[in-house]
Amino acid sequence: MSRAVVIIAAHAFEARAAASVGQGVSREPWGRWMLYRGEMWDAPFAVIRSGPGKVAAAAATQAAIQYLDPVLLISFGTAGCADPKIKAGTLTVARSVVDVALRELGELPVEIPHRFEPDVGLTERLLEVPGATMAELLCWEGHFASPAHPPPGEEIAEVPVVVDWESASVAQVAGMWSVPWAALKVVSDHGEAERLRLLALIARRPLQWGAEAVRRATHRYLEWRLEMSNDESQSATKSGQGFEDEEES
Repeated sequence: MSRAVVIIAAHAFEARAAASVGQGVSREPWGRWMLYRGEMWDAPFAVIRSGPGKVAAAAATQAAIQYLDPVLLISFGTAGCADPKIKAGTLTVARSVVDVALRELGELPVEIPHRFEPDVGLTERLLEVPGATMAELLCWEGHFASPAHPPPGEEIAEVPVVVDWESASVAQVAGMWSVPWAALKVVSDHGEAERLRLLALIARRPLQWGAEAVRRATHRYLEWRLEMSNDESQSATKSGQGFEDEEES
């Protein structure tokens, strides 16, 4: 059986958008989460609506790895941004995910990982989708980014900085089990008072395009992995044949 493409989304509107690009998708309660299951590109496809926050995202990611056998994991949904020049609706792909709370523990006498690097191949395929831009994704739980309340360290970033509450947990758990992962986030707001209204607007076309970007990138990534696997098999076969020829001679 093929391994599953799995998406982790915090909120119901994010999960619905992600699930909309699958085929034959059904919805069912899964513990305290909601699980959408179907197919994508002839592979099993699942979306978990985890609920907000790092603990919920970590638990959902662990459950996905244990029970759904993911070939890849994507942290998907919306993110805030303190820079008003980055327009709402911008599709961002994380070059890395930083857990701000763990970064601020840097003075402790032990090394605590706080920056997590996504799978290069999967990230490259997401960035090939029109409109996608690279960004630094900060997991800054409990905060809403705005021009008056920017995330710490934003001023040293070379690329746009966006903020969510969950992606560091998805990244950390996926990394522990060596599951390829990436994060795609659509900029929803800049901390405006009417941010909930803006979220409703983003949940329409921009978030739907984000889900379509995941669908296209996943197809290219799985094809690339298959090509790499075939090349490795052919190389192993040739090496084995050469060894047999040497023994016969």
